[in-house]
Amino acid sequence: MGFHKAAGVILIAIGAPLAWGCVPLLAQDSSPHWVPFVARLVEEQNDDPGRQDGPLLQATIAGVYVRNSRGVSYMRRVVSTRSQRLVGALNTAVLYDRPHQITYLIDFMNKTIRQQSDPPGDPDSAVEPISRADFDRRHAANLSLGKQMVSGVECEGYKLADARHKGKYRGEAWFAPTLNFLLVRYSARLPFGGTTTTLVKDLEPGKEPDPSRFRLPEGFKLVK
Repeated sequence: MGFHKAAGVILIAIGAPLAWGCVPLLAQDSSPHWVPFVARLVEEQNDDPGRQDGPLLQATIAGVYVRNSRGVSYMRRVVSTRSQRLVGALNTAVLYDRPHQITYLIDFMNKTIRQQSDPPGDPDSAVEPISRADFDRRHAANLSLGKQMVSGVECEGYKLADARHKGKYRGEAWFAPTLNFLLVRYSARLPFGGTTTTLVKDLEPGKEPDPSRFRLPEGFKLVK
């Protein structure tokens, strides 16, 4: 399973603790098939040094990344290293209510919340965790890199096949089977040049997150 697509390709952020509202998202009606965790996620983005169409993008985006035993996840993303193109422009979070397949996109700069429903049949939005057989089928076209310890958990790695160019690969990904095939590390070249690398760090498998992470911030405007 990948980082939730609503986060863009990869997500999240740290910062001072928030004053959360009292808006509970979930009824207690889902079986605990998901392995919970608490972690940080760090994304590094770097432009190709030969790019001539503007200032280089060299940014670190970092933040909390948690999931509870009902599969609900929270990812906050903020630029933590100064970038001429991103500083002050990124302070967002993604709260994914998996049992109801609703994504909340939270913009802390503009104090808005955008709600969206995921299309039926989307495998990344499934209520139940992906099975071993389905995971293997999904990666049948990719090149296996074997097993490796990443952030303290055993992961299975793949070079990801490029559907537009036979025999070529567009990135590398490492998944943790014991965490419902959580994507723990990802790296790729960007379409416009440069690279992106994302790593789940300080991973605590089996730890239930603070329930306050799964409440919407008070006083934010719901926009369409």
